[in-house]
Amino acid sequence: MVHIAGDGAALVDLMRRPLLKALSGRQIFYSVRVAILGPKGDVLVSITGSKGSLPLLFGPDELQGAHISSVVRGALDRAAL
Repeated sequence: MVHIAGDGAALVDLMRRPLLKALSGRQIFYSVRVAILGPKGDVLVSITGSKGSLPLLFGPDELQGAHISSVVRGALDRAAL
């Protein structure tokens, strides 16, 4: 199960599908918070699961769905979350 919330419906909608793709099938509950940081539009994705939490920062030019899914999946695997 995955819960995704954050700053603004448009940002959450943009991030929802790639995040669900990366997090589904892991049989762990994840709470995800997305937030826009600073004037450049960087996006902080904070993922919290039963084994800990992981912050990931994406630049505004890195918000393609396939890239987000790949980065999140790889980071979770490396962090064993």
